Amino acid sequence: MADFGIAFRITILGNEGGYNPGIGEKETYRGIDRGANPGWAGWKIVDVYKRDNPGTSEAKLNVLLSQNNALQLNIQQFYKEGYWDVVNLDKAIDQQLANNLFDCSVNQGEGMARKFMQLACNQVMTYTHSTLKMLVVDRVIGPATLAAFNSLPPADLMQEINVERLNSYKLDAGWNEWNHVWEKRLLNYV
Repeated sequence: MADFGIAFRITILGNEGGYNPGIGEKETYRGIDRGANPGWAGWKIVDVYKRDNPGTSEAKLNVLLSQNNALQLNIQQFYKEGYWDVVNLDKAIDQQLANNLFDCSVNQGEGMARKFMQLACNQVMTYTHSTLKMLVVDRVIGPATLAAFNSLPPADLMQEINVERLNSYKLDAGWNEWNHVWEKRLLNYV
């Protein structure tokens, strides 16, 4: 079964980065946006470090924050519960597919990851003439979705998930500003 730790390292440590004071956007740490998640317990730790180290560079603050084990465990729990578990990725067989859907969950929303998972299954079932029953695209990742997802060709599913992700990005109001970043995220999953 897919391993959360691998997906976490790729998406959160690789794509989301460290502390961003919010120049031109909301303050974030490891991709957790203060505006969208003001009650996240990790902000208390971040605020203590900022208060106790005034004038510290972002680079130094990132080093300090990365050394706080409680904060790092809190981040892992935040993403495991809110972005991995809700897509049932522990039950996915293919690690690379799970990595892609976790990245989608974090960057495009967990509801979109579940929708794209089901749409991709239906697309692959159609062109491979699968005898599996077409899925209802209801964003509920239950036994039928997992059975289809785990039995269809991973390369075909990957291609369809990427098509859905790219199409969604292109419809986003931020496409002109962020397209190079979003397209680069998908390169991990070709």
